[in-house]
Amino acid sequence: MSKNIAIQVSLKKYTLETVRYAAHSLGGAAYALLKPLPGDKVLVELAPKKGSGAGLPGRLSAALEDERLRERVAAENRDLREFMLLKALTWRPRPVEKDDSGLTPQQEKELNDLIAQIEGEIKGEAGAAASADPLGITSTWEEKHDNKKAGKKKR
Repeated sequence: MSKNIAIQVSLKKYTLETVRYAAHSLGGAAYALLKPLPGDKVLVELAPKKGSGAGLPGRLSAALEDERLRERVAAENRDLREFMLLKALTWRPRPVEKDDSGLTPQQEKELNDLIAQIEGEIKGEAGAAASADPLGITSTWEEKHDNKKAGKKKR
């Protein structure tokens, strides 16, 4: 069985919570025990599991830096997380909006009458345009010649 690895960590550089999370992040490779030391220090004793004793001090150092970054990011985003949690807990579905244009029945009838009048004027202008072009100048080539080809094919 491998010997325990003891590492002193300064609580001036890292918080106790950061040290605890970093030590426990190595749970797959070693058992961790934290002991307070005088002078704002903590002793992290790592008891390596079978076959994983190499590199534990370096892994603990990297885990400490990672946890310190996580702690800083979490502190900076605390207000946002609280706001989002509050919104999630107090969520209410929006009321279903009716398909209402906000018009009274009389206004809606007047609007429909105006639309019908405009559509009639557009149809009247289209009919007047066709009678105003007796030579078919405004018609497309396909409109003029497709009818003649269709007539020749029938023979």
